[in-house]
Amino acid sequence: MIVGSPTRAGVSVAWVRRHVRAALRAVRKNGAPVSVTFVTDARIAKLNVAYRNNRGSTDVLSFAAGMGDDLGDIFISPASARRKAKLRGMPYRDYLALLLVHGVLHLAGYDHVRANDATKMERLERKILHIHA
Repeated sequence: MIVGSPTRAGVSVAWVRRHVRAALRAVRKNGAPVSVTFVTDARIAKLNVAYRNNRGSTDVLSFAAGMGDDLGDIFISPASARRKAKLRGMPYRDYLALLLVHGVLHLAGYDHVRANDATKMERLERKILHIHA
């Protein structure tokens, strides 16, 4: 697992690894390589438009690797995460943990396009975060 710039997010490498590993265990992908990179709003906005054709920044993007055991890459904008945590009335670190878990679940094939899939994904996120908060 490669973790890029966790200090930008105000957390430690160990904290990031703990949450990513909890999500990996939940989807039975223990030890699968995942890259987590904390980026600026400007950088995530560029990724968002280039790969999703959506304008503006977002809090998290996941890109599945599609090769071997490597699950893929997660990009998180701490600035967007701080804003959305505040809007949701959540502590920033709790929301950041949710984004890490959410990103891993996407890499493992979970999605939330349909309501039923969203319910399954959200239920698993809550389970993972309750156990490993």
